[in-house]
Amino acid sequence: MKKVFGVIGDPIEHSLSPVMHNAAFSALNMDAIYLAFRVSPKNVGDAIKGAKSLGFVGLNVTIPLKERGDFIC
Repeated sequence: MKKVFGVIGDPIEHSLSPVMHNAAFSALNMDAIYLAFRVSPKNVGDAIKGAKSLGFVGLNVTIPLKERGDFIC
């Protein structure tokens, strides 16, 4: 089963993380994918809980979401 990783942020379209991570996964012959998800600050906690429920292996949180620090998972 493919391992799913991701990054959440708002905005997120500028992120190079998917390109870098997917290139590394390919070079290492890993059955994995790294995706970017646009998540508004008010939905960060729900997004993290959802990723956990869906079995994501890892999830990064980028600025400005990680600056808020007022979400509970």
